[in-house]
Amino acid sequence: MSPMVRFVILLLAAVISFVAILFAWRMASRPGSPEAAEATYVGGEACAACHAREHKLWIGSHHDLAMQLADEASVLGNFDDATFTYYGVQSTFFERDGLFSVRTDGPDGKLHDYEIAYTFGVYPLQQYLIGFPGGRYQPLGIAWDSRPAAAGGQRWFHLYPDEAIGSGDELHWTAPNQTWNFMCAACHSTNLKKNYDLETDSYNTTWSEINVSCEACHGPGSAHVEWAAGGADLDNGLIVHLIPGGEWSFETATGTARLSSPRGSHAQIETCAPCHSRRSAVDERQTQGHLLLQNYRLALLTEGMYYADGQIEDEVYVYGSFLQGKMYHAGVTCSDCHDPHSLRTRAAGNALCTRCHLSTRFDTPTHHFHSEGSTGAACVSCHMPTRTYMVIDPRLDHSIRVPRPDLSARLEAPNACNGCHDDRSSDWAARTIETWYGAQRRDEPHFGEALQAGRTGAPGAAAALARLATDRGAPGIARSSALALLRAYPSRDALRAIQRSLGDPDPLVRLGALDGTPALPPDDP
Repeated sequence: MSPMVRFVILLLAAVISFVAILFAWRMASRPGSPEAAEATYVGGEACAACHAREHKLWIGSHHDLAMQLADEASVLGNFDDATFTYYGVQSTFFERDGLFSVRTDGPDGKLHDYEIAYTFGVYPLQQYLIGFPGGRYQPLGIAWDSRPAAAGGQRWFHLYPDEAIGSGDELHWTAPNQTWNFMCAACHSTNLKKNYDLETDSYNTTWSEINVSCEACHGPGSAHVEWAAGGADLDNGLIVHLIPGGEWSFETATGTARLSSPRGSHAQIETCAPCHSRRSAVDERQTQGHLLLQNYRLALLTEGMYYADGQIEDEVYVYGSFLQGKMYHAGVTCSDCHDPHSLRTRAAGNALCTRCHLSTRFDTPTHHFHSEGSTGAACVSCHMPTRTYMVIDPRLDHSIRVPRPDLSARLEAPNACNGCHDDRSSDWAARTIETWYGAQRRDEPHFGEALQAGRTGAPGAAAALARLATDRGAPGIARSSALALLRAYPSRDALRAIQRSLGDPDPLVRLGALDGTPALPPDDP
């Protein structure tokens, strides 16, 4: 074994040990008392006694209605012998003796009657869970459009309208890849345990509360209840404190608010992240207050998930996008924009953005160059364009980026301008922005150029990826994605970038470095 290979192996072992020690230290030093870690779940009603205002806000929220028993109050769909035909299969939705049922194609391709056990979600669509042997629950592939009729709603529709998904297909509603217990359940209920048994290939899934209640975010509350009753000195007994600290104030020169001091904790964002990110679980134990990467592996800016410039492509949710943006790095947290209990935004329309961006400077035609009150004058139209998932659910891109139509052609990525002006070219949009803001806009570097080079095998890709990987001014998720791409480019540049990144303070970058280790060059004394 050459000295170079021995060095890399020893370095990897040291870094992995360092990561484990750092995680343990972060867990030991996070806010909350040791006793709180042994707390048990008490239920949201115990919280409501003292937190009536927060409980009232939560009632009727998407968290409250995330999952419910199917009954007259919760079921929104038309079960009055309504029919829906999908590629020759006619399904019938009906109610008998107070039970909601559907006659539809089962795993054998034949029609069967199935009782609806639970509702899943509420708006803009509602799905329905059906019980199967082995403790499994499957979400029906036909969903109810709960939007108003004037918006095209109040109808049944299929989640794969352009594909004939029949029995035996991995996307069929009865297939294992659609099983609620391991695909969806953890983020729709509180203290959910999948309880899968390998020997019997069955589930005994349990939860403390059927929906997303207080303890889903704040952690088990028994120690806090004990503290509130004056029974013990437990530093309030909570596992994690979600108030991030710091005050926002406007800077006159920029017209943008800045924090009075750096955020003392990322606990709030990390608590929201597991259910608002595209990730896979590596440890399903309690997650409140943990770093996301202790329990999950985050999807990077990979092809098919994100466009090369980091814009959302597949259904990646919010966290991976938010990590890319200036807002995250300036200290913005989820609750700066969203009420954490009602989930509604703190203000409507541009008024939300002008809480931190002076309206006389930014909410004006001299900034957005569109008629006041028009779609183009809305901050989100340019900085948070939507992409529609599940057929009818448009979601905002939370990277909150500046439109770059000048990069669209090179990066094969969309841009906000042509999202509205779909009859014009990206070159037209780039020229228009240049007349507004000056040619220097084209000179601003973007990490997407390196990622696109790595994806396409362009000349100089390895060097570009290595530069991005070690650029601490770039978002950590972009640097990690560059390191992962380096696995396809064994080179000295890759080796140096990986070596430097193994000791990076950002754990996501360190994991990216481990992803890139296949790029290490062969034995070369």
